[in-house]
Amino acid sequence: MGISAFFRLFQPKDKVFYSLFEQVADNLTAMSKDMVEGMKSPDTITEAFYKKMEHYEHENDKLTHNIFIELGKNFITPFDREDIHQLASSLDDIADFIYASSKYTLLYKSPYISAYSTFANLINDSTLELKKAIYNMRDFKKPKEVLVSCVEINRIENVADDVFSKELSALFESKKDVLDIIKIKNVLEYLEDVTDKCEESANIIESILVKYS
Repeated sequence: MGISAFFRLFQPKDKVFYSLFEQVADNLTAMSKDMVEGMKSPDTITEAFYKKMEHYEHENDKLTHNIFIELGKNFITPFDREDIHQLASSLDDIADFIYASSKYTLLYKSPYISAYSTFANLINDSTLELKKAIYNMRDFKKPKEVLVSCVEINRIENVADDVFSKELSALFESKKDVLDIIKIKNVLEYLEDVTDKCEESANIIESILVKYS
């Protein structure tokens, strides 16, 4: 019996960390779904949309804090404490950057471009795959399904990179006002960062999978 399998014999029965990560995944998918609706058009980017994203971000902060509290209370964890901390922090970054992209789109009064909606859909796709991966991580019984989701998240991030490059190129070649170019570029960077953070979370999950499955 390997050392990882030996320690799994002494895992807590309530598996509180799995439940907390699943709650984070649920919150992120709800947040990204509402982001799709909020980024559909210039008319949907409103104060109400911003407040909704702020609420999700605060909820994610609470869940992340609860994970850290449980780390302090539990000696035995379902996987390495460092991995739990890294994954929780990485997932929290996703919420932070979704919130930031929504916030600055509104505060900057950024001119609307269709790429905002494109990115919102890519982000939603990524968080849905993260949710699948996190739910399938429980007890490490579905490693193949977890890996499939991680690969898909990496694919989506590559698509997002291409969208970002094309949109930036088009933006610099446009005849928009310099301030508008700066505003749009800043928002695009936040949106692209969200897909990067999703990929980081997927990479952490994949490394955990290699250790324990």
